[in-house]
Amino acid sequence: MQKKIQIGLLIFCLISLIYFLSAKGNIEISDTYFSIQTAKAIVSDHSLSAQGCRGGYCYKSKLDGKYYSKFGLGLAFIFTPYVLLAKTIAAFTGLPEDQLIDFLISFYNIFFGAGACVIMFCLIRLFGNSNRTSLVMALLLGLGTFCWRYSAWDFSETAQMFFLLLAIYLLLKNNLKDAGLGAFSFSCLLLLKAQYMIYLPLFLLYILMQNRRDTKLLLKRAGIFIFISLLGFGFILFLNYIRFGEFLEFGYGKETGHFYFSGIKEHAVRLLYWLDKGVFIYNPLFILGILGYFKFFKAFRKEALFFLSIISLNFILTCMWHGWHGASSWGPRYLVPVAALWLIPCYVFFYKKGAVKVILIALIFLSVSIQGLSILQGNLEYLTICNANEQEGMRKGMPAQIVGSLIVLKHKLVKKDSLYSLSEFGINSDSKVDTSVFPCYKGFDLWYLNAGRLLNKPVLKFTPILFAPLIIICFIRLLKITRTPTT
Repeated sequence: MQKKIQIGLLIFCLISLIYFLSAKGNIEISDTYFSIQTAKAIVSDHSLSAQGCRGGYCYKSKLDGKYYSKFGLGLAFIFTPYVLLAKTIAAFTGLPEDQLIDFLISFYNIFFGAGACVIMFCLIRLFGNSNRTSLVMALLLGLGTFCWRYSAWDFSETAQMFFLLLAIYLLLKNNLKDAGLGAFSFSCLLLLKAQYMIYLPLFLLYILMQNRRDTKLLLKRAGIFIFISLLGFGFILFLNYIRFGEFLEFGYGKETGHFYFSGIKEHAVRLLYWLDKGVFIYNPLFILGILGYFKFFKAFRKEALFFLSIISLNFILTCMWHGWHGASSWGPRYLVPVAALWLIPCYVFFYKKGAVKVILIALIFLSVSIQGLSILQGNLEYLTICNANEQEGMRKGMPAQIVGSLIVLKHKLVKKDSLYSLSEFGINSDSKVDTSVFPCYKGFDLWYLNAGRLLNKPVLKFTPILFAPLIIICFIRLLKITRTPTT
């Protein structure tokens, strides 16, 4: 147990350090802004209203006429300690409070992403694998899937992944105490996105499969999971009532009806391998993960059914949602919360030899490279280039975002400026777009590079050198402690 805890802490530290050096240091998504406003209101006014909110992102209450963020209050609760910390620092240093709040919150997903990797390690161990195999799977989740990009971003999907994966892991341990803790984690997930209440029957079915031969145990575990989950959901309904005067108004208004069965047929294939949003394009390792379910199912039938049911429900709901593409996201962001479940059976190929081993290594290299592209370049600057040329009617002719981001990265490495010709993207035009008007696009968008430019401190670009020894020490220590003992 002590060794397992030590490995978990080392994984957490290693991934956190890598994510810390990958973060941007600024809020990139407008959605986050309104959760920040809610957190500020909680601290300053003891209110849940979002100051400066606007229609489309917020819902006007019929009770008090105030605007409230339509996004789950869980995110605002997570941000509240960051707001308090920023206010304290600003009071003692005189630094601008709002900028401090944005800067600190831009790192919040680091801890959820690293925590998810630790849970992944524990899950793989639960299936009888060695510490070394479990470590590799934890690193693959953290560095070989879009978990990396979203852990350095301010979308809430990484936090959702953490609480969902924790609830699943605790339920798999199959005891009364962990069932209660799993239900609490599930309740935290509901605070982030109440839609996960639809997943509750899947958890209960798994409890039934686990304990079908012991009725007393089944009733206890199912009972405590239902009770705590409904308690958490009841708390959300109460918050709905005090904000909107209606228990079942979650702040989305008529938008909650924008789910269409026709979307399953229209979007399913595109969500799988469309170059712009396909899950297998942005996470090639998921191909082996899905194929691995054939063998995983034979060894762990109940767990395989449980995982596949969650993956399927998540996938179907995403297809049905009118905003299935996730707008300016990197790949299909609504599939991020279940990334670990797509990946888990990948470990069955670790024990293969020959061509299978070569394919595994090739897909690992490709997956990590794609995630590296998402960190070094991402897709927001490329989307800015696309949007700048919309008036010329050329956006449809631009390549998919993963290709476009690769072209932008190549431009920065070769030409080292932010002046892009549309001809670089295969467009027959002499037009050029200058993205240098956005400070974060002058070079690579990493917090220490941005800070160096803003403060005129070029020395900050050497920040990774300070943390590299810690990363190396953690990695070497993990290799030693997970070494399979010889007999």
